[in-house]
Amino acid sequence: MGVPAEVWIVVGIYVALALGVGIVLAKRAGSSVDEYFLSGRNLPWWAVGTSMVATTFASDTPLVITGWVREDGIWQNWQWWCLAAGGMMTTFVFARYWRRAKVMTTAELAELRYGGREASLLRLVQGIFQAGLTNTIILCWVLLAAAKILGVLFEVDKVLAVTVACVLALGYSTLAGFWAVVVTDLVQFVMAMVGSVALAIAVWSGIGGTEAVHQAVANGVIRPEQLAFFPTPGSGTWSDPSFWTIPLVTACVFLGVQWWATDQVDGGGHVVQRISAARTEKDGLLGSLWYNIAHYALRPWPWILVAVGSLVVLPTLYSVAPVTGKIVAIDMDAGRAQVQAGPEYQPIEVDLFNVPGAMEDWKPGQALVKKGEQVVQGQPLTRTDPEAAYVVMARRYLTNPWLLGLLVASLLAAFMSTVDTHTNLASSFFVNDIYRRFITRGATDRHYVLVARLASVAALILGATLAWANDRISDLYTFFLAFLSGVGPVYVMRWLWWRVRATTEIVAMITSALTASALTFGPRIAGYLSGEFSSLAWLAPWSKVSWARLGPLADQGDLTVAGRLLIVVSVSTTCSVLTTLLMPKPHPESLIGFYRRVRPIGAWKPVRILCLDLPPAQDAKPILRGIGGGLATIYGILFAIGSYVLERGPGEIALWTAMAGIGGVLVTASLFQLEEPPAEEPTVPPDVPTKSADNGGTDPEPTGT
Repeated sequence: MGVPAEVWIVVGIYVALALGVGIVLAKRAGSSVDEYFLSGRNLPWWAVGTSMVATTFASDTPLVITGWVREDGIWQNWQWWCLAAGGMMTTFVFARYWRRAKVMTTAELAELRYGGREASLLRLVQGIFQAGLTNTIILCWVLLAAAKILGVLFEVDKVLAVTVACVLALGYSTLAGFWAVVVTDLVQFVMAMVGSVALAIAVWSGIGGTEAVHQAVANGVIRPEQLAFFPTPGSGTWSDPSFWTIPLVTACVFLGVQWWATDQVDGGGHVVQRISAARTEKDGLLGSLWYNIAHYALRPWPWILVAVGSLVVLPTLYSVAPVTGKIVAIDMDAGRAQVQAGPEYQPIEVDLFNVPGAMEDWKPGQALVKKGEQVVQGQPLTRTDPEAAYVVMARRYLTNPWLLGLLVASLLAAFMSTVDTHTNLASSFFVNDIYRRFITRGATDRHYVLVARLASVAALILGATLAWANDRISDLYTFFLAFLSGVGPVYVMRWLWWRVRATTEIVAMITSALTASALTFGPRIAGYLSGEFSSLAWLAPWSKVSWARLGPLADQGDLTVAGRLLIVVSVSTTCSVLTTLLMPKPHPESLIGFYRRVRPIGAWKPVRILCLDLPPAQDAKPILRGIGGGLATIYGILFAIGSYVLERGPGEIALWTAMAGIGGVLVTASLFQLEEPPAEEPTVPPDVPTKSADNGGTDPEPTGT
């Protein structure tokens, strides 16, 4: 089935618009580093928040959510819904602090907060992590999503199509920098919302609505737990081990640990970049508030409804091994594999795609085994890709070619938006925190902008290289969540407690990254080495580590997402706490500059008594009220919409609606009660001494808590 001409027209209009933005704003963006990376720090709140929403809607997002709903259920979305708590902390606490700090990147904060050689090292380490690892991992899974979308929607070579889209995104973003990112984000947000809502309406109507979903549950096509907002417990009481099922424990870890353990708890790179680009402190706060409401409360259900609809009409299909034996050949392009029962038998050829129930656009295309693996009779070899179901539903149910074109263009725009955001962000870390800080100082703005444009290209190439070696988006997403999942407590406490040092952050980052990598890749590496090199056979036991003793934190002997998260957080937090307690206390005098500029709440007494001319912040209660009200608003709206579309009953709808209303009142009251920012930044009195934070362990210990 060919692609309608209307689709190409809509896509062409968006591409022309994006390139036009890059050309028009190129001169302004190239005038200075601040213009290129922060739009001159002059964005209004609605542009700040909308850009945040747009850039978090990558082309992979609806695919990942569809995979979660199909495999586990709606409740699996707590993996990101839980992060709303950190989002509210960012809104009512950290957004104001980031804007007052006047930094360009999260890494730059290190030298403002700590000072000394430790802080310089931390800034360098964070710059390397953000420029070379975190942003490139995000680019990796976005490229994978684009390949899956193009594989279903377009009859073109996927590698060529993704390459063209990347070149287009780099074209306008390298020309106009962050200005191009923000302007195209505004267009992309409108397109994405209209396209996703149109698809959800078309799918829901096409499958027969809620009645068809309930009938599918009654027929056993859909499991009841797949429609639950929260996972159901086991048969026993809460004190009985049978009560704590794997889904329930997983959701509890998301809600109880993940939101504060993640490195996004105080904002994260793309959020901080937009807050720093805000016109005023108030614009940064309101932009963050709008982002969190739109991101968590308004946007999920169009995607979820398409995923639920796919459960009604798209069964999960498998090809299976005909005999017990070894995979001696597998060709996913041709859809063929050969299984050999033993050396004395001829290999049996298996059709991997054409299984009972397969359709032209829905067949087992995701490999579950590799060449050389042993399989047993009946073991699945391939299955339908749950993440691709979203695109299949779009092709089937958006029969209006203009609406299909709008959805396709919105997915392309989402892809390009994420590419331009994270190449620009990776470039900002490289230029601001590595190149300009440690390699070439004092060069012209034109020189740094040129380096930034080259760094954007390098970041995308690295992300593409990672994508070439992976094929599952959700696996990359869950690994990324664990990769720096132990740094969250340190990122919060650095704003609230004067005792935290730069070394604390370094230890937290390194232990989180190493622990997550070891748990994810260690057994695979050990298995490969022990099989390829006889001298390393002693590594074989490490490739078969069983975590069965962890109960619901393990599934059939393998760590669950929650189990991995808890281990990473435990190791990282323990190491960072010990580091803080064993290291000498920093000089309060060395923290005066940070305290006077940011004016944080919390345990700052030794520093505060050196700044008696500056009244301490008195807005702890409005902050707590705003955080609580914000969460009530988000979850009230989210579940009121879900209860309505799934017909959960008027009582449940009214309960969630009332919760949202009360939350809105609390948020409004908090916004009026928060302290206004100082008219101008206080300066350090000339008679106050300052000392380097790098005291080498010889400073006398100051008093205070």
